[in-house]
Amino acid sequence: MSRLRTDDELRLLSKRWTDPAFATARESLLAQAETALAADLRPVGEAGGWGHAFHCPDHVVPLEFDPAGPPQHRCPVDGKLWQGEDFDGGWRCALNGRIMGGIQACATVVAAVGPEAGARWLAYPREILLDYAERYPDLPPSGHWAGKGKITGQGLEEAVWAIGASRCYDAIRDQLSADERTMIENGLFRGLAAHVTDQLFHKIHNIECWQLSAIAHLGVILDDDDLIALAVDGETGLTTQFAEGILDDGWWAEGSPTYHYYMLSGALAAAAALRERRPAFLDTRGLRDMLLTPLSMIRSDFSLPATNDGWNSIAYPYGLAQYAGHYEQGYGLWPDPRFAEVLAAFYAQGTPRTGEAALALGPDLTGVTAPEGWPLRTVHPTSGYAILADDHRYLLLKYGPHGGGHGHPDKLALDLWADGVRLAPDAGSPAYTSPLQGPWIRQTLSHNTVLLDHTSQPEAEGTLINFRDPAEHPYGLAEASVAWPEDPDAIVGRQGSWLREPRRTHVPAYAGAELRRSVLWTADYLVDLVRVDAPQEVPIDLAWHHRGTLLEPVDLEPVGWQPPDETYAILDGVHRLTHQAQHWQASWEAEGVTTRLWAHDPDGTEVITATTPGNPPAEPQSTFLRRADGRAARFAAVIETSRGPGRIEAVEWEDRGETLIVSVRLPDRTESWALPTDGSPSPATS
Repeated sequence: MSRLRTDDELRLLSKRWTDPAFATARESLLAQAETALAADLRPVGEAGGWGHAFHCPDHVVPLEFDPAGPPQHRCPVDGKLWQGEDFDGGWRCALNGRIMGGIQACATVVAAVGPEAGARWLAYPREILLDYAERYPDLPPSGHWAGKGKITGQGLEEAVWAIGASRCYDAIRDQLSADERTMIENGLFRGLAAHVTDQLFHKIHNIECWQLSAIAHLGVILDDDDLIALAVDGETGLTTQFAEGILDDGWWAEGSPTYHYYMLSGALAAAAALRERRPAFLDTRGLRDMLLTPLSMIRSDFSLPATNDGWNSIAYPYGLAQYAGHYEQGYGLWPDPRFAEVLAAFYAQGTPRTGEAALALGPDLTGVTAPEGWPLRTVHPTSGYAILADDHRYLLLKYGPHGGGHGHPDKLALDLWADGVRLAPDAGSPAYTSPLQGPWIRQTLSHNTVLLDHTSQPEAEGTLINFRDPAEHPYGLAEASVAWPEDPDAIVGRQGSWLREPRRTHVPAYAGAELRRSVLWTADYLVDLVRVDAPQEVPIDLAWHHRGTLLEPVDLEPVGWQPPDETYAILDGVHRLTHQAQHWQASWEAEGVTTRLWAHDPDGTEVITATTPGNPPAEPQSTFLRRADGRAARFAAVIETSRGPGRIEAVEWEDRGETLIVSVRLPDRTESWALPTDGSPSPATS
């Protein structure tokens, strides 16, 4: 009989259940199980909807869950009531998800304490699995987002649910009668296997990884070698997913740390499920290293920029701690001391140690010291991340592949962080039901980069031109470019059709255009140089979005704003600098950190200020647009961040035609830099 949990895992779970060092994990699971018993949630007769639909469109937060399934669903922020089938279907999906979480907790308690002591937690998961087994064959396929579900409203969510059901059954199967096992396996798991298999995309994608992981779980539970072979060895099976989807620098190819960990969730679950049936699967290329790759790019507060469709929770202090369970599970699969060290770092700062993986797979952290920092890999060449950083600042220049359906049109965008604060961040993505997704979040204008002719960038992949690590040189430099061919169909994604989905459109303003961005890094400030070359005269906008409060300029005047499209219409409170000049200064304050910016623009540039949605959308941000017209433009800025007074006393600009000289006066010296029209920035010579 195939098992998802090994005998060693079950022994460790039982042993640690009474170990005071793991009391938090035990009590958390017990509380979840007791809550499930008290709520006694039961399935409903209708198919589920899309989980993302159970969110308030205004505030992009989950709606309040009422077990009674009311006709209206309340927003927890302002109390507004929402109704309609999308919200009702989302509620049914949430119901099934809560039921699954509850029966898994109960089943884990049974596995930990044994059938006799666990008798009071056994009845609920037994009854629920039998209930679903009876109703599953008659549930109609449901949904219209990335495949269909039956319990849920999406093929992806159905796969996630199937993994949970498999693990729940694995924990209590020995306590079920032969008839009950037959009913659950034939009525529920065979149906799930057929349905999930039918939903496969047959392409490289995080959703496919989850579906294949579900098929692997079902194959183990059902002792079905054909299902296991399909999951692992199929034409687009897990082996192929990892070979093509994990890039050479170790990142998942969708360009988002969030989706890197999301795909890894399904992959780790599959690896654990296949330990005994396919032990060699643990050695699959790139799988283990996916846990280490993000650690090579983290900021000092264990956070990461929320690039592409990334939830911004990963960008908050200790944002990676939400993935502690991955490292607990990873340690159980590959007992790497680095996994123990990162877990020690998460728990030392207050993250509670919870979850079954901590009890059954994680390391003994006695004597394990949390590292003060993690070695930074400053260039991730295949994914297109270049990082300039020191003890208190971190800047990401993003130039790599688009990232498929979860990519954003933001080549050469910057994400600036300092002293534990997101200052000018990549906003990532809120819930997919947010009305801002189309007109704002997935547009170039919402990122800290350039757009031409008021139009978002077409898909492209940039190139790193130069990189100097400031830890190894007197100054740092990150420099990248992106060029669009005359024929947009000349661009082919690394993994073929999955990264080159039918979203490409011909944008005349970009045909033959090139952007180049150079960031020069010193101990006190950075210099940002952006150069644009276009085949014809076009409007050129360079956007800069900063969190917090705009301190200056105060000399602004309202604008009779006539936005060219729905994206520009999102700009609110539009003003412009009263005295348009090539040189100007601005400053912001966010969470005690001040950013000061000294700008030099092409002659005739108009500087627009506005308020725009951040992420979460209810948190507004200050937006500056530097707007020029022509076939070429050169924008430059000196940027300083500090807690308290800054060190820069003055910034002076001298335009020598092909070269712009910027001089930065500090209390003890003046530093001058040459910013050429063509070529790399460098120290200026007299």
